[in-house]
Amino acid sequence: MYTIKRLLFLLLLFLTTITNCQNTVGIQTNLAESYNGYTLFSPRTSEVPRYTYLIDNCGRIINTWESQFPLFSTDYLLPDGSLFRSVVDNQSTLNIPGNTGRIEHFSWEGELLWGATISETNLSFHHDYVVLDNGNLLILVAVRRTKDEAIALGRDPQTVATDELYEERIWEIELQGADSYNVIWEWRSWDHIIQDFNSQSSTFGNVAENPQKVDFNYGTSFGEADWWHSNAISYHPERDHIIISNRNLDEFIIIDHSTTTEEAATGSGGNSGKGGDILYRYGNPESYRQGDINSQALNAMHDVQFIEDTGPNAGKILIFNNQPDEGFSEILIIDPLYDEANSNYEYSGGAYGPENPFFSYINPSDFFSAFLSGAQELPNGNILITSGPDGKLFEITTDGSIVWEYLSPVSNLEILQDGDDPDASQTRVFRSLRYSPQYSAFENKDLTPGSPIELNPITDECEILNLQENSTLTQHSSVYPNPALNIINISTDYIFSQAAIFNLSGQKLIESSKKTLNISHLPRGLYFVEITHKNGIIETHKILKN
Repeated sequence: MYTIKRLLFLLLLFLTTITNCQNTVGIQTNLAESYNGYTLFSPRTSEVPRYTYLIDNCGRIINTWESQFPLFSTDYLLPDGSLFRSVVDNQSTLNIPGNTGRIEHFSWEGELLWGATISETNLSFHHDYVVLDNGNLLILVAVRRTKDEAIALGRDPQTVATDELYEERIWEIELQGADSYNVIWEWRSWDHIIQDFNSQSSTFGNVAENPQKVDFNYGTSFGEADWWHSNAISYHPERDHIIISNRNLDEFIIIDHSTTTEEAATGSGGNSGKGGDILYRYGNPESYRQGDINSQALNAMHDVQFIEDTGPNAGKILIFNNQPDEGFSEILIIDPLYDEANSNYEYSGGAYGPENPFFSYINPSDFFSAFLSGAQELPNGNILITSGPDGKLFEITTDGSIVWEYLSPVSNLEILQDGDDPDASQTRVFRSLRYSPQYSAFENKDLTPGSPIELNPITDECEILNLQENSTLTQHSSVYPNPALNIINISTDYIFSQAAIFNLSGQKLIESSKKTLNISHLPRGLYFVEITHKNGIIETHKILKN
């Protein structure tokens, strides 16, 4: 029988809340349901020196990397413990918000291993990049094109307000020496356009019948030279596909990276057989004449990415949908149908699916980020969200509960102290990522936590207490699959007696003497499976119900 004593034990073991409501910066909330790990971010500041920080779940510094350049960056911690980071060294004259221009590679100890400024008068690396397994980088590059060039390809002259228009390119670069690189692959957006404005141009055609091309005259009302404003790039290594997020068109596209550079300029070649044409697009069917404003799903989104294979939704697509026109932001996960055999996304005409997202999180009263920002699915299914303009990092469970919250104490002018009001300062963060303590980057590294970033931190009782690390017993049983959808199975070395499933409040939902349990009727979220053996040993496992 489930006793009050046992209930209290579970609640203390798994649901301890460690918070300090007096803190105005740094850690605000740290619940045991949070995924324990190390969070990497680079706050924007004019304060010198500037740092990229790695902190634990209590906000204490684990490591820092100093920067000689302004930070507003995408950061990646590699398996060997080294850091890739983009910084601001814009040498171009392009008018692009978020134009960084430089990428650097540091050792764990802070030694600069490689750094290059990929920015000159008429082109520049900007916003985002991907580190490939072979050490190469995929980067976003904007290139200035003239008004005459645009008009020749069918652009309406009335929409080229600044006498120039930018072309988006994807470069794969191979790092050379300490500060050089070689472009070994290129994709260019202007090779894949269509328009019905100028019948004399080589790009003239039926826009509605060619969704694999981009309408050269869609979204021209704002008159910006930065037509697409690409702000994110992501890569799927198994499919060899690239996502490009185009904020000003309110959509993202997927292209094939398996092509040669020559094939990437055409509509044939590569594993997909479609060259560099669009394989899939999502967010705004109006852009290819298959919908209207009512069918638009995305609005000024950021950080569109393939979910990595460490998360339960690996391969699906995670989107930070800023929605400045709506006044509240949204986190989406979508699951496009994909044909592995033909390396193509399923499409039968009309608007690309899916019609409904796989997952959506909104909180209109307390979650709005008009620009910047990002999200990451963690291995336990939680989502780490970066609300960029206000420097707020928070983690939600699949039911939308906030289980970890951190307010960056690094403002544009100074490091804040506990007691300061962060709303009175500009505390911006582009993105953040959390890494598991088991990640190989941390092997043989000194992970002794230091002080928090904020000055004069208020002493609290924050502890690293997390579900996946809290078992006090040697486990002789396992529960699978995890995450699960309909059925879970129990395997044990001992003689099995019974199993029970509890929710996070300690309420018993299922009790059974069988090793296979049907959980299809349970809502999505975290649950505890308590396994009782004939010898009296009781073991508890955490499962995620999808």
